[in-house]
Amino acid sequence: MKLLISADFEGVSGVVDRQQCHPGNPEFEWARRLWIDQINAIIDGALEAGAEQVVVNEAHSAMNYLIPNLLHPLASFITGYVKTDNQMEGLDESFTGAVFMGHAKAGTANAVLNHNYVMRDVLEMRLNGEPIGELGLNAYWAAYHGVPLIMVAGDDFTAREAKALIPEVEAAVVKRGLSQFSAHHLPVEEANRLLRETAARALRRAAAGEIPPVELPATLALEIDFSVSEIAHVCSFIPGVERVAGRTVRYETTDYREMQHVRIVCTNLALATVRAHF
Repeated sequence: MKLLISADFEGVSGVVDRQQCHPGNPEFEWARRLWIDQINAIIDGALEAGAEQVVVNEAHSAMNYLIPNLLHPLASFITGYVKTDNQMEGLDESFTGAVFMGHAKAGTANAVLNHNYVMRDVLEMRLNGEPIGELGLNAYWAAYHGVPLIMVAGDDFTAREAKALIPEVEAAVVKRGLSQFSAHHLPVEEANRLLRETAARALRRAAAGEIPPVELPATLALEIDFSVSEIAHVCSFIPGVERVAGRTVRYETTDYREMQHVRIVCTNLALATVRAHF
């Protein structure tokens, strides 16, 4: 059995603030160690359930924050940005399942650190008319490879979002959202125990065929609402991307990876445009 862990930062028990999520801030170093400890707890659970290989793919910001000698010695890891499959890099059809450690979609009331890739400048994304976030897009990206998303780790809103898309998914709720920047956290050791037990149960269930991949739509229409109109203007220069409103672009395809590559370009353009002009 093989497991991929897509490890974003905001799903960690103890983390509630952007300063804890980015280097150069005094709180980042201890938060990074909490993150790695909680990744290791998921790895321990997977190995307990019989995983022969665990791959950790960094899924946060610049994707280069893991400290290799603190990561579980039996897990390989993928770091750096930009990657072809982004938050699901390293996944292929040989994997039993994938885990997403992260957060709820942008605009989810009281969900801790809710956002869609760019905290302030991607207001909403919709796939075939339905709001979607990183979790949902990762579940579909896993399905592109024929692999189920078998577990999520984060706050209670992340768990609800996952259950709405994948009723069979296992969820480790390590904190409960009070607002976008506050939470009631499990004690660290209890969070680690929960992550370990949930990962072991999820992998065993996946091996038994109890958690199927989500059904990937045949046609994919992605819409993105940005904070300012200039971002939509610049994104409309991408072939196939249509500006459908002042701050909104749309892209339609039948190829999921192609759609995600367009999304990666658009969200990076959002960052670059805002930095250049605001």
